[in-house]
Amino acid sequence: MVEVDSLPDGSPEVQERPEDGVFILPTGYIDGHGLYHSEVELAPVNGKIEAFLADLRDDTYAASVVTGLLARCIKRIGALTDIDASLVRNMLVSDRSYLMMRLREMTFGRKVDVILQCPDVSCRKSMDITLFLDEMRIERQPLLERCFTMHLSCAVEGKEREQVEFRLPTGADQEALASVVHLDEQKAIHCLLSRCIRRIGEQTDIDEAVIGALPESVRSEIEAKIQQLTPDLEIELEGVCPECQNAFSAPIDLTAFVMTEIRRNVRHLAREVHFVAWYYHWSEQDILALPRQKRLRYIELLQEEIERHN
Repeated sequence: MVEVDSLPDGSPEVQERPEDGVFILPTGYIDGHGLYHSEVELAPVNGKIEAFLADLRDDTYAASVVTGLLARCIKRIGALTDIDASLVRNMLVSDRSYLMMRLREMTFGRKVDVILQCPDVSCRKSMDITLFLDEMRIERQPLLERCFTMHLSCAVEGKEREQVEFRLPTGADQEALASVVHLDEQKAIHCLLSRCIRRIGEQTDIDEAVIGALPESVRSEIEAKIQQLTPDLEIELEGVCPECQNAFSAPIDLTAFVMTEIRRNVRHLAREVHFVAWYYHWSEQDILALPRQKRLRYIELLQEEIERHN
């Protein structure tokens, strides 16, 4: 069972129930009435969800795919059962990433095989690394508010200790930045800050030009505060190349990895549906409604039966 840290007020540890698809958000969701929700129930990936993924254009941005996938797989967030893309976009990035990790575990299991390449250009040796998702300890950092304030230690336009009001990045921010994040990192950061910062001192009209005019030290200080309030879900593997003995560390973007893995497997969906329909005479909709693991189990049983009669 995954360990989840206790709440800061000393209340008991919250236990997840992976076997029931029940997980605890690292930060939590605040609804339109200001109520805090942290428990999420996920539905396993089924054929209908795989069909949705299969129909997406190859150039669809990952953030949009994550939104569509979670909107279809989240059964409830706390007492909220009316889950749609708009709600999922408003979830914090850390919570979305966490649910993607758990959805991967429900779909393909706890074991993750990763192929890394030695960063030394004269070597480039490939190596296999295995991760176990249920062994990862998640630091829970419940946030009961969405807006935060800080006082800058650096002066802005001659004013000391200016107060900054900001929020944390959401899925909507990821979607908005998707077209620029890999092309111009600095522009993406400026755009993100302009979306997340609500006020600097008395100034409330915040845009990219305002962010660009800030001293680098001020931008860095605000970025650091945002990162401090965001649970760290990044995976960074440290290893030694068996070929050249070069020590290295490699960050793993688990969300991107999961998306690639799921979309790669949906290529076989039509053939699998045809196979089950041919022998069981079930409708396409009935087969697509099956969780992926159950569909594969039926295929396995059919193959065993066919081999037994041959």
